Amino acid sequence: MDQLSQTILAPIACTAFAAAMLAAIGARAIQSYRRSVITAVGASLKQSFVLTNPRSMFLWSIALTMVAGSLAYAAAGPVALAGATAASLAAPWLLAKRIADKRRKQFVYQLPDALLALSSALRAGCTLMRGLELMASRQPAPLCQEFSIVLAEQRIGRPLAESLHDLRRRVGAPELDLMNTAMNVSRRVGGNLADTLESLARTLQEKAHVEGKIDALTSMGRAQGWVVGLLPIFIGLVLYQQQPERMSLLFTQWYGWVVLAIVAGMMALAAWLIRKIVRIDV
Repeated sequence: MDQLSQTILAPIACTAFAAAMLAAIGARAIQSYRRSVITAVGASLKQSFVLTNPRSMFLWSIALTMVAGSLAYAAAGPVALAGATAASLAAPWLLAKRIADKRRKQFVYQLPDALLALSSALRAGCTLMRGLELMASRQPAPLCQEFSIVLAEQRIGRPLAESLHDLRRRVGAPELDLMNTAMNVSRRVGGNLADTLESLARTLQEKAHVEGKIDALTSMGRAQGWVVGLLPIFIGLVLYQQQPERMSLLFTQWYGWVVLAIVAGMMALAAWLIRKIVRIDV
């Protein structure tokens, strides 16, 4: 009887211990993920002037992970579960990056007009700081928000060069390098800053015009990239509906996992090559 009890209790104890260890590891992983979302994603959204609670984004991400993972597992097995879980967990970072990229493009689009307005203010007799104040008060967001930060730092005594350097770091637009250099050189050695800013604004307008033409000419290539990326997935879903038993081997057998890994690698390589071809820096 004792030997039978030990035989029965030993697997139960091992299973309970393994479940406890997995629960502890899972709880620690969730806490680490929560801290990452609140700190990194929250800081990125705050920098983009998006007033939202990062804790709610964490809860939405967990709920999306559970729903997407359950549906993917029910539809295609553990491999789809892993992919859906990874995509759902990365959603807050992808959303924050998309918001930051969109805001940066809006800033770059507004910068030439702002520089022309600043040049006109300097020709009218305003100082550089007064011109920046007019820019911050009359230009639309996000440009006015960023230059308001520069002016606020100026009021507490921070050097303009450091404020402009932080502006370049926050926005991430290389177009600001030329503006910062022109302003810093003008403050140190003098010169006609109004003409320099006007010439820079014309240059940025021409650059935006050329980039628009390039985007129009490469739009077909980007569309082909999406087709190349989504067509195998669509074909796989159609075949899975027609032959579920045979297609399920891709998700349940080791050789099916190898085939999926090779297909995923080739699709990633094709997407990278198409992106390199259609992405042209001006």
